[in-house]
Amino acid sequence: MSEKDSPAKQPSDVYQAALLSEAPQFFHESSTNQLAVAGIQRNRLELGIACGCTPKSLEIDVDAYIAEIAPELGISRGKALEYVEVGIQLARMPRLGAFIKARAHLPFAHLITIARATAPLHDPEVRAAVEEEIARFVIPRKHGEALRGVRSLHKFLQRVIEEIEPQLRPKNLPGDVDPLLPAGEREIVGESIGFEESDNFAEVFMELEKTRALEFKTTLESISSSAGCTRVEALTHLIRGTAEAKIVLNLYCPATEERPRTAWLGGVGWISQLATQAWIDKVTHIRMLADETAEGYAPTESQRAFVKGRDGTCRFPGCDVPAELCDIDHIEPYDKEHPEEGGATETPNLHCLCRRHHNMKTAGLWNVARDRDGVELWTSSSTGKKAVSLEDGPLAGHGRYTFDKRGLRMTQALAEYNEYRQELIEQSRKLVEEARRGEDTDTPNPQDPQDSEAPQDPQDPPNMEEFGF
Repeated sequence: MSEKDSPAKQPSDVYQAALLSEAPQFFHESSTNQLAVAGIQRNRLELGIACGCTPKSLEIDVDAYIAEIAPELGISRGKALEYVEVGIQLARMPRLGAFIKARAHLPFAHLITIARATAPLHDPEVRAAVEEEIARFVIPRKHGEALRGVRSLHKFLQRVIEEIEPQLRPKNLPGDVDPLLPAGEREIVGESIGFEESDNFAEVFMELEKTRALEFKTTLESISSSAGCTRVEALTHLIRGTAEAKIVLNLYCPATEERPRTAWLGGVGWISQLATQAWIDKVTHIRMLADETAEGYAPTESQRAFVKGRDGTCRFPGCDVPAELCDIDHIEPYDKEHPEEGGATETPNLHCLCRRHHNMKTAGLWNVARDRDGVELWTSSSTGKKAVSLEDGPLAGHGRYTFDKRGLRMTQALAEYNEYRQELIEQSRKLVEEARRGEDTDTPNPQDPQDSEAPQDPQDPPNMEEFGF
C-alpha cells in the first residue's frame, strides 16, 4: 500500500472524501456527452457569478446593492438577488461550498433551494449540523446515480431541518400543505371545493392537501372496486352512505421506536412530527415487512406495501413520481406460460415504475438489471448510455433478510408470545384472588352444609407452537 492510499492519509471529512478521484460521481458528471459537459460548464459559470455577487459585508443595504449589480449582469433584480443568496450561503457553509465549487455538479435551481432553506439558520452549530446532513443528498451513493430533482431536495431539507431545529423548517412548496394546519390557513394555501354549472353537467373540482386527497382517492377506489361501479357512482354511494369502504393506507415507522417522531406515508412521503402522531393514532394493524415470494403473477398486498416502502418513487433514474402512483413491475418479465423458467413474483424481482417509464421498459427502449444491494442499472437500447437508480423509500437498504434481521424477527415474535402469556397468567391470578375473597366472605356453616364448588385452577396459557417455541 502506497503512502497515498494509507488509511492514515485518507480525509476524515465527508466532503473532502467526495473530492477524491475514486469517489462516485452522478450520471451527468461522468457522462462525456456534449450536453452533459455543457451542463457542468453552465453550473460552473453560474457558481462564479454567485461567488462574484457575494457582498463583502452583510451590513450592506440590500436594495442598494442589488440595484448596483443587476445592471452589470443585465438581469432582473430578482435574479440578481438569487445569485447573492447563493453566494452568501455557500460562504456560510464553507465545506459544502468548497465541495460544490470543485465539482460544479449542482444546477442553479438546486443551489437556490439550498440557499433559501438554510438562510434562517443563524446558529453556527445548527448550520454546521445541517451542512453535514446535506452531504447525503449532494454526494452520490453509487457511481452513475441520477441526481434527484428540486422538489425532492426541498422535502429532504424540510426533514433534516425539522429534526435539528423544528421551528426553522422550510415552508411547503405550492401544493404541499401541512396536514395539521388550521382550516382557515388550509384555505389560504389552496385547499378548496368548487362547482361550475353548464347546460347539462356541473363540474366539481377540489384541491386537497395530500394526506386528505390520498384518503379520499383510496376510499373511492375501494367502493368502485367492491361495488363494480365508476368513481362518480362511488362518490354518490359515499355521500348517501349506501356502500362500505375498506381502505388500506401504509404508514412506515421504525420498529425500534415505541412512538416514532416521524413517519413515511405511502403516496405522500415523509410527514411532519405533528402529522405523524395524528396518523399513528389511526393505525389499526401492524405488520413486519420483509422480502417475500408469491405464487402466480399478481403480487400480494404485503409485497406491494414492501416494494412501495422500499423504492419510495419510480425507479427510473431521476424520476420522482411517488411509489403509490406507480405500477408494480417485474424486473425480469414473468413467463405466464412457463413460470418456473424465470421472472418470479418475489420482492427482489419487483420494483415501482410510473406508467410512462413502465411503457418505455416494456417497449424495450431501456433495459434494467438489479443487484443484490437494490441498485438498478439502466441502459439505453439506442445509445448504450447507463444510469444508476437507488432505493429511496423508508425501507431502503432493508430488502435482504439477513441473519441479523432473522434474529430480530425471532426476538419480536418471542416478545409478543411472552407478552400474551403474561397477560393470561395475570388474568388467572386475578380469578384466583377473586375466588378466594369469595370464600372468606361466604364461609359455609358446618351445621348447615351447602354444596360448594372450589374455585377452578386457572388454565395454562394456550399452546403457542405456531410461534416456534
